[in-house]
Amino acid sequence: MKEIPEIILVPVPETDEAKTAIGYQWNDEAGTRHKPGGRPNGLSIEEYPNCKDCEERMSFYAQIDSIGDDYDLADCCAIHVFVCFDCFTTESQLNQI
Repeated sequence: MKEIPEIILVPVPETDEAKTAIGYQWNDEAGTRHKPGGRPNGLSIEEYPNCKDCEERMSFYAQIDSIGDDYDLADCCAIHVFVCFDCFTTESQLNQI
């Protein structure tokens, strides 16, 4: 399992429609937790999936946060993406963070 350095991503909406899509009326943190690398918010290493091909523990690759009120993922959840660097198998999960 490789650990990738954390890189915080900041949304930069380029259209008026995109500007109105991001953010939450009642939550200032959700929608700001996008990142490749580091560790996923809300999960321990023991909860990382094992590769379906080689059965080794997968590496955390990225976290994609909910976008905003109109595009919310199950009450401000995030998508966690995992990869096996040996098999290049990927898996994603929707998790509460």
